[in-house]
Amino acid sequence: MRTKIKTTPLGLEVRAIAGTYVVLLAFNCPVAYRKKLVGFSIQRTDHSNGESIWLRGGKHFDLPNSDAGDDASSRTDPIQKFHWGDYTTKAGRSYTYIIHAREGKPGALSSREQIDVTVTCEDPAVVGGNGHQVHFNRSAAASQAYVSRFGDDDPDKVGDKALVWLSRGLEEALIAYVDSAQKGETLHLFVYEFEKESFLAALKRAKKRGVKLQIIYDAILHDKKNKKTGKVTKDGPSLESEPAMKQFGLSAKAVAHGRTGAGVNISHNKFMVLAGKDGKAKSVWTGSTNWTDNGIYKQTNVGHAIANPALAQVYLDWHQTVWKQSDLSATDSRTEVLRLTSLPPRNQSGSFLMLSPRKTTEAVTECAMRVKAAGKMVCFTAPFAMHDDLENALAGAPAQVFGLLNKDGVVGKGLHNAPNTQLASAAALDKVTALEIWQKQGHEESMHHSGVFIHTKIILVDALSDSPLVITGSANFSTNSSTDNDENQLFIIGETEVADIYLGEFMRMFDHYYFRSYMKQVRKERSKGKRSGFLAPDDSWTDDFFGGGEKEALREAFF
Repeated sequence: MRTKIKTTPLGLEVRAIAGTYVVLLAFNCPVAYRKKLVGFSIQRTDHSNGESIWLRGGKHFDLPNSDAGDDASSRTDPIQKFHWGDYTTKAGRSYTYIIHAREGKPGALSSREQIDVTVTCEDPAVVGGNGHQVHFNRSAAASQAYVSRFGDDDPDKVGDKALVWLSRGLEEALIAYVDSAQKGETLHLFVYEFEKESFLAALKRAKKRGVKLQIIYDAILHDKKNKKTGKVTKDGPSLESEPAMKQFGLSAKAVAHGRTGAGVNISHNKFMVLAGKDGKAKSVWTGSTNWTDNGIYKQTNVGHAIANPALAQVYLDWHQTVWKQSDLSATDSRTEVLRLTSLPPRNQSGSFLMLSPRKTTEAVTECAMRVKAAGKMVCFTAPFAMHDDLENALAGAPAQVFGLLNKDGVVGKGLHNAPNTQLASAAALDKVTALEIWQKQGHEESMHHSGVFIHTKIILVDALSDSPLVITGSANFSTNSSTDNDENQLFIIGETEVADIYLGEFMRMFDHYYFRSYMKQVRKERSKGKRSGFLAPDDSWTDDFFGGGEKEALREAFF
């Protein structure tokens, strides 16, 4: 849900954008309004229980006994940015925010004027009016909130309540989707990694109650060379999933087919289709989440279900093609994929599927074309290196660009140095928490996702417009994802509620990692005796937001 822009008598503009567990607040003002503006104090009322609090930030004024990076109430230490995120909201609840424009001196602030906005957070199980469900987990960026809730102990010591908190409904929704299948219906799975026991147990229950299962899993093995010993071994997700399927009675040929095929690099899908007793598709579950502990608890991921029979049928038709011939070559797969899906229309709302492998990199080129046509804002996540066409399009985009990277090196210097571009990469604070150690160890033990914390594959184009574009799915925006892998990529156009959720979750992750990077620099400067990381005591903080650079583009991007 998003509010219309509200304006005060003196010209302050405010809007709010509510996702499921996030509310974004954006501010704007005329140049003259900047004079003596020290920041924004934000008061929140939760209408479910009447609780009223002041939102908190990470900066203090440079006063006695204050320290850079300490948690601070915006009532006394206001927000000196033109957007802010409340990452403590709950799905389905309504909140009123009172924004105070503050002036005066540190320790003696007053309100120039105030304005309020009221929003209701989305229900992840019922998003908009076209059958969407959108479930994001918490991921590694929640480490500080985890410590405040559970202490500095890893989830193995805390127990199941910690895992439930990290999942934030993603695992539960995945299991609920399987549990919704009734006797006589069919679940058609096309998966890469899926050795998670709770998920396998749900499939076993479904089979027992008379649900037919058809599981296509990646059975492609690659040579893997040990960097220390030089020894070459075979590697692939089936080395873990096949024993897991056998343990839960899911390995029979009538239930599971291993996907191979000459020229197919990896079978990277993570989708399942629910079909009715008549064999026709009813809905589809897709997204970036591998059905593993890493995918649910240790990476940034999304599960996206759509009760759209026509769309789900396309997924099912591709599934059935491979089910009948699991060793279908890459060449023949490309022919079938092009028969089933084409480029999404440019001027039409709805949900449109692009499958891979394709004969060219047109899936990436299409993403690049959409980025080039952006008006105000582009957001993207990059777990791995992207195709040059897309990276160049982002670097030259006419809009404000936000990028969330798994590592700085997944994109080149051209994008790092591009104007009106802000990038953040997954990084820990100087003091690493037990949760982060636990998550890192999980990655090191993984055969396929060592060091991957940002795992979503998302592009958002003009998310706050009346016709936002959300691109999501399994594809990593690379040559392989377009021409050599089994992939699915979903273009969702004109669904504002869906875009609000994706934007909120993107900014939650981006702001956390961007602030971590900032604090590392602050601590470095402070170790050299420099007073750094404090709020400006006057209106000088606004200069960058009206200086014609990336911060001005950032301020304008939300309006």
